[in-house]
Amino acid sequence: MKHRRFRIYPEHIQGQRAFIDDPQEIRHIRNVLRLGEGDPVSLFDGEGKEYRASIVQITRGRIILSLKPEALSVPMESPAEIILGVAVLKAPKFDWLLQKVTELGVSEIVPFSSSHVVPRLGGGQTGARGARWEKITAEAAKQCGRAAIPRIHPLRSFEEALAYDAGRATKVLLWEKERALSLGETVAHSSRVFVLIGPEGGFSDAEALQAQGAGFQPVRLGPRILRAETAGVAIVALLQFILGDLNQ
Repeated sequence: MKHRRFRIYPEHIQGQRAFIDDPQEIRHIRNVLRLGEGDPVSLFDGEGKEYRASIVQITRGRIILSLKPEALSVPMESPAEIILGVAVLKAPKFDWLLQKVTELGVSEIVPFSSSHVVPRLGGGQTGARGARWEKITAEAAKQCGRAAIPRIHPLRSFEEALAYDAGRATKVLLWEKERALSLGETVAHSSRVFVLIGPEGGFSDAEALQAQGAGFQPVRLGPRILRAETAGVAIVALLQFILGDLNQ
């Protein structure tokens, strides 16, 4: 029997018992999937652990589950740590980008605003979009088999994104005006990369110079100019092929 897969929050695990209390997930399990007591399921905690479990009880406000004794070892995470700094795009494009880079194994996502960003988000919009972004990445992780959900940082300014402490990461700026360096030769010996992708209008010359002053190396992805969402997916896929697990 196929094991349906659901997210469980670490704080909802208590010994060999766990519970789901999200109303939307409960309705989906009970009314759409029509699962019941005794049915086997898989659970992932968003931090890298996965469990086999079975449903003990379903009530209107909670699903109680019994966990198998040991967490599963899930080799789904790439050895390459990829931090994607990406300028905010219009909602459908940005949502699609988040879904695809999660499937490709990105570790962190740092959204930022820059001079050519089209959507201007106020305080309330930022909070609502942030909650939506987290939901999209969680659903994408659930679908693709990841047990870890990428960390999505709060929306930052361009200057704040440049100042983010990415540890020992190689810093890369995707810039269409770069003519010399390619991605492969820049990250060849890295295991952790922080890459910046510009908005639909690209980075301004001043922003590109500012990024280089902050330690980012501009690189190109071939001769064609890619849409921002295409560039984000392409560079994560290439990094996973060069440094990660897409070449296996």
